Amino acid sequence: MNHYDPQPENNKPKYKGKYRIDSTRLPAWSYASNAGYFVTICTNGKKCFFGEVVQGEMQRSPIGEIAQKLWCEIPNYFSNCQIDSFCVMPNHIHGILIINQIREGDAMNPQTQEEDAMNRVSTSQRGDGERGGVTGLFNPMLSKNSLSKIVRWYKGRCTFEINQIYEGFGWQERFHDNIIRNEFARDRIRQYIINNPINWERDCEQPPHPPL
Repeated sequence: MNHYDPQPENNKPKYKGKYRIDSTRLPAWSYASNAGYFVTICTNGKKCFFGEVVQGEMQRSPIGEIAQKLWCEIPNYFSNCQIDSFCVMPNHIHGILIINQIREGDAMNPQTQEEDAMNRVSTSQRGDGERGGVTGLFNPMLSKNSLSKIVRWYKGRCTFEINQIYEGFGWQERFHDNIIRNEFARDRIRQYIINNPINWERDCEQPPHPPL
């Protein structure tokens, strides 16, 4: 039996603060910078709106199909963003987003763009004592077509379309992200995403992101 149709209920006191994700964002890093980002977005109260896992395979509900479709549409609205591995799970979505501000001369070479994005990640302290990244004390999440803006569009579009067929859907206020520092880390995260449905029975009560 498919149990993906959750019933709305007044549970705000029960869930207040319980699933809040503390910010892990680097205050001196511009999240519009060329880099790969591992993103996890949870539903409000971790309700299983998107479907269920059956024998290690994700069975998406109609709501889950909308979440899947709109994730695939992100590059259509943000030309500086490519999608990599992703997975819609019952109460969250994992995905790798690669931000590439295309430079003149690289537009015809997607491989160069992707390698550039992965190789330019730097989050360490600089020798002059300033915080890392490329922007000093620049506000990290307000840039044009930044990670925050992309995720905000995705969450808003999902909410709008899903509420056409089911009133009561919502997202957790924040989202979790990690800057992917190299190819090795990206391969590990890809494997984690692929294995997420298989590990659902074991991991469904754990925070929906891997230890990095």
